[in-house]
Amino acid sequence: MIINSNINILGGLSEFELIKTFLIDSNSDKKSHLEYSDIRTLKAVKRFKKAIEESFISKDEDINNLFLGSIKNENIYENLYILFLLFSFNNDLFRHLNDSIFFPVYYSGRKIIKREEVESCLIELKKTSATLNSWSGSTITTTASKYLTLLKKFGLLTGVQKKEIVYKNLTSIEFLLFIYFLSIAEENSNKINSEWIKYSFYENEFFLQKILEKQLISYIEVQYNGDNLKLKPMINYDILYDTVKSS
Repeated sequence: MIINSNINILGGLSEFELIKTFLIDSNSDKKSHLEYSDIRTLKAVKRFKKAIEESFISKDEDINNLFLGSIKNENIYENLYILFLLFSFNNDLFRHLNDSIFFPVYYSGRKIIKREEVESCLIELKKTSATLNSWSGSTITTTASKYLTLLKKFGLLTGVQKKEIVYKNLTSIEFLLFIYFLSIAEENSNKINSEWIKYSFYENEFFLQKILEKQLISYIEVQYNGDNLKLKPMINYDILYDTVKSS
């Protein structure tokens, strides 16, 4: 597991529009940092730029091509789910916390996630991680707090003192983008037991019902025989968004 401080950096980013700026303009750090009202130094702008690029630009070009159209053309706050998926894909620690804390709470029906739960998860991980082993108690507390802040920024938690789950219903476009994402992110050709399915916010049974609906037939070829699920995208990743929006 590769661990960095990007949860803390992005958790401190108050203006999410900066994410879009850096993702569509690689020269943004040459602009005056005064464009960003709460960032006062060029050094800070560069620090945010580095964290944003590491967090939302993947080494897998298919992933980048899949999501870039939506990021370019939609308000960043219409892309919070996509940002959540990208950060989960690109940041090992964020995904570990999602898998260990957020989704177990989400699917259990509980409503509240406590910072202490996240801290305990990090302390347990610290036993096997050389990187985390050097983190102080205050760094762990800060990271736990920033993790919950990020989930709130992604629209998945609400509240100030108590962080309460926001139950997510994907739009039809979000669900289609997720299926294409799943076809890439899950390396096993059989997607049925993929750990990524929970990121659709459906339990496996309901996910299967949804994916087998006929309205998706123009976009994805689905083969399912009861214990094997195969997905074959019908549209190139880089034009999927434009194709869906124009249909």
